[in-house]
Order: sequence, then C-alpha cells, then structure tokens
Amino acid sequence: MKEYILNTLPQELVNQIAAGEVIERPASVVKELIDNSIDAKATKIQIRIENGGIDLIEISDNGVGIPQESLNDIFKSHTTSKISSLEDLNSLLTMGFRGEALSTILSVSQVELISKYVGSETASKITFRSFNDFDITKAARESGTVVSVKGLFEKIPARRKFLKTPQTEYKKILDILFPYFLIYPNIHFSVIKDSKQVIELPKVLNSNPNTVEIERVKKVLKDEYIDRMIKVFYDGNGIKISGFTAHPSDHQKRYSNQYIFVNSRPIWDSGIAKAVLTGYERYIPFGEKVPYILLIDINPDQIDINVHPRKEEIRFLNPFRIYSSISEAIQRAVSTVTTYRVDSEFKTPSLNPINDYNSHQSIGKTYSSRDITFKANQSSSVKDSLLFSQEVLNDTGYIKSTDSVIFEEGYKKIRNIFQIFNKYIVIEFEDQTLWLIDQHAAAERITFEKLLNSKEVKLEQQNFLVPISLQYSLNEMTKFENLKEFFSDLGFKYSINKSEINIESVPVEFVNVDLKALFDEVFALGDESRDISKELNKLKDDILATISCHTSIRSGQSLHREEMIDIYSKLIKCENPYSCPHGRPIVWKLTLSEIDSKFDRTY
Repeated sequence: MKEYILNTLPQELVNQIAAGEVIERPASVVKELIDNSIDAKATKIQIRIENGGIDLIEISDNGVGIPQESLNDIFKSHTTSKISSLEDLNSLLTMGFRGEALSTILSVSQVELISKYVGSETASKITFRSFNDFDITKAARESGTVVSVKGLFEKIPARRKFLKTPQTEYKKILDILFPYFLIYPNIHFSVIKDSKQVIELPKVLNSNPNTVEIERVKKVLKDEYIDRMIKVFYDGNGIKISGFTAHPSDHQKRYSNQYIFVNSRPIWDSGIAKAVLTGYERYIPFGEKVPYILLIDINPDQIDINVHPRKEEIRFLNPFRIYSSISEAIQRAVSTVTTYRVDSEFKTPSLNPINDYNSHQSIGKTYSSRDITFKANQSSSVKDSLLFSQEVLNDTGYIKSTDSVIFEEGYKKIRNIFQIFNKYIVIEFEDQTLWLIDQHAAAERITFEKLLNSKEVKLEQQNFLVPISLQYSLNEMTKFENLKEFFSDLGFKYSINKSEINIESVPVEFVNVDLKALFDEVFALGDESRDISKELNKLKDDILATISCHTSIRSGQSLHREEMIDIYSKLIKCENPYSCPHGRPIVWKLTLSEIDSKFDRTY
C-alpha cells in the first residue's frame, strides 16, 4: 500500500497553479499592468505587443514609480499597498488591489521591471532568473515604470497550447484596451504592434479621468452613429449615471460597442444590458440592440468587486435599484429625441412616372428600378426595359397570356405563375399541383449554394470605379484581416488601411446591397466564445447564410413574370430546394385533391 504523504508545494508552483484564475491569456497580462499604471497616476501609457503578446508584452508609463527597496516585495504573492484589512474593500476605488498580478505573471513568464520613483535620483531594474533568484541594479529612465513580459506560458506548455493565433490574441488585447481608451481621455495611449505603431490617442485637452469625451470616442470607435449619440445623465437613489447611448435609429442586430463602467471599472453585467434595452422599449424593434457607453458611480460599500478573479464582474447590494435607475435614465434620454420614428417593415414604393402613365392598363404594377442579376454584356436598365415592355404588351392585349400557356421549365410544366402580397410566388403546374414559394427564402437558397460552390463555379464580379470606403473600429478591422481570403474566394475584394476598409469589387448580385449592414451581420456571428479565424469551417455556412440574406430579391418586392420563372428554374437546380440556409421552409406544395378535400369536393 502506497504511503500517504502530504507535500507542501513550493510558492512558485502555487503561483503557477493559481495563475490560471488571473492570467488566462496575453490580454490578462495587459489588463493587470494597465491597472497598475493607472493606479500609479500615469498620464502616458505605451503598450508594445509582439506576436499577439505571446512573445512580448511591454507596458511603459510615466507614473509615480516604485521605490528601489520595494522592487522585490511587489512580486511576492498577495503583497499590495491598496488594502490592509477586509474592511478596506468597502471603500476601494483603485483598479488593482489583490497583489496577485505581478507574482502570477512572474510564475508563467520572464519578467523585467525598470522604475524610477518620484524624488529618486536614479531608476532601478529588477531582473529574474527564477522566482527567488534576481538582481537589482541601477538603470536609466526619466520617470515611471516599464514592465517587460516575455515568453508567456513557456514554463507551462499545457497552458501555452491553448492560446489562439497571434492575430486573435491581439484582438483580445484590443477588447481589453478599448474600455480604458474611452474612460481615460486624460491619458495619452499608444500601441505598437510588431514594431509598428497602430494606435496613437493623444490626451484630450482639459479632460478628466473617469469621464467620456466624444472627441476620444470618435477616434476609438470610428463610426458615423457616434455623432448622433444621446447624452445620458441621472442622479438619484445614491446613483449617478452618465455617458452616451445610441440614437434609436442606430439599432442593430448584434452586440457591439457596449461599454459599462462601475466606479470607473470596466465590467460586464447582463442585468445592466437588459435594463438599457428596457429603456428603449417602444423606440426600437424587439430583439434589436444598441451601442452605448455608460458610467455608473455608486458608493463602494454598495458593490462587491471581489467576486471575479479578473475583476470583470461585480455584485450589487441592491440590483433592482441599479437596473431601474438605468432604465429610467435611458428612457429619459431617448424620449428627448422627437424626430425619430420606427421604420416600418416595408416602405411605401415611390410613384413611377412611367407606371402612372400606363396606370389605366397596369393597375397595381410598379415598374421601379430593381436589383436584377445581369450578364457582363447586358445592362440592368436594358433588361428591365425589356421586361417592362413585355408586361405592358401583355396587359394591353398585344401579347396574350392566359392560363393555357405552358412553359417548359425543369422537370415540370408551368401552366400559370403569379405573385401574391409581393411576398409569395404561386405556381400552377399542368400535373394539377400548386406550389407556394417564399421568394426571399428561395433567393437566399439560390445565392447560398452559389457562394458555397464559388471555388468550383467562377462568380461574376463587379469592379467599382471608385472603391466604397467603410469605417470600422480598429478592433473590428482585425476581423476583416482574418476573413480577407474567405471573402476573396466569394468575390469580395477589399484593401485595408489604418482607418478604413476599401471595397474594390463584389459579386454582381451584391452591387446594390448595403455592404455595411452585411458585414455587421457577419461579424455578429463571432462572439466571445468562438473565434472566427480558428473555427472558420464551423462558421462558414453561418456566414454564407448571412451573406445570402442580402440578395436582391426581398420580401415585399414586386416581381415580373420572367423573374418569377427564373427563381423557380434556379431553385429546382439547388441541392436542397426545400429550406433556406437558416432552416425556414421555401416551398409549400398542394395537390388538387388536397384543395378539393378542403371544400368537401369529391368530383
């Protein structure tokens, strides 16, 4: 029988085991070190990243620095200047406080720190060979502290193999940094990625910490909706709420650019997110989301910030009071916008002079311009004119079109075809069957399979004489980099520069599509639990289904007879003509006998 022996683990191993709670990835290191720089009253912070932070993370600041005699102590576990008793947590307002960050970072990487304490004549450097083997020497530095973290998780290969690609880890770092960029306009931030400066955010003049300045917001988020954002202000029930929230017309399908700060600490709380949407009730469609930046100030003894190892969540003593106050603040802000109205699902078509002229012959028909797929040598206007002319001739009697006309299409003969509610195509076949086709679902399926087979079938592209420029935040532009090859295979060509995406060509079916809305929906598929670039095969069908939803044939669009026949003929050639890429049915089939039975007809 094996002897039962209790082992006392060395402190370095204890720190390595505990590190998983605090240091999950490079972004975790960045967060802990940024917190320390802010607590040191830094007004300038530089972040250097190499290989997504896996090889190097270096945070440099101009804060008050660290005394030489304290350099060794700050790397000891649970050593902190922020608290000395449990009661101190009740009034804590600093960012970091548990004294775990530097000790856990040291246990999973190589660390070097240089600091010049305010009032000291020289700076000091501490270099570690192992946890208890280090040197402290003099160094050259004008002010503040610089911490270099190299080879993250090299000491723990089991952890290192779970890191994502450098590009994905860099995106996670941006996710961590953006809240700091927004809440500290008084700090000059710069980011250097792989020896190239990618972000430079000078201090906003006359700004204070823990505020949101629209000038900084524009530089960080880079979106036109920011100019329309509404100020939020509330002061009551011991709670102050400030910040900005989106104009109701800027609602969107995905969670994006939603930032919550409680006592200047960036956190996420699903209850607060729901409270915001409650404030938008009656102003935006159900299920839609909005961007916002909310600052909540509350007495520290009303919250518990020690419920999450990485301080990403907090617990409220009275959550109902918080949530109801937020809903009221949002509702007050939104109600001041008097020019807004919720768009209806279908817009009333504008009158067409040609249609008005022929209204005595073609009541109910609208010959307005549409997005029609066309060959390279045939303009859409020419094709539309031909379709218009044929339908006018049909209506005036020069070309007879009766139920006895038979079209040979695919494997079934069409006896009659027409549209109802500008939404469904009804087809009567010669074999006494009837099909009802959802025109939008059918168009989705056709485009989906065309895109799915894009490598086998060369897609026709439309080049733009002048590229279409779209502005996105730096965070979102990393997604464009991840998906560039994927979109290229589908016929979407674009270039990326520091501040915008330039669309150079698209498949012809997407010439008149709202590309901003399309990309927004695609990006909504990549949430925090999934990585678009690493799981592209898993997400491919979802992405293609979303892109297919933006085809030219929409619900509520009037179709010509030839367009309806074209949809049917392409649909029956699909591998799966029965459901759209999202799983909704496309076709409802009825036989004459089934229709007769509904009328109790037996003959």
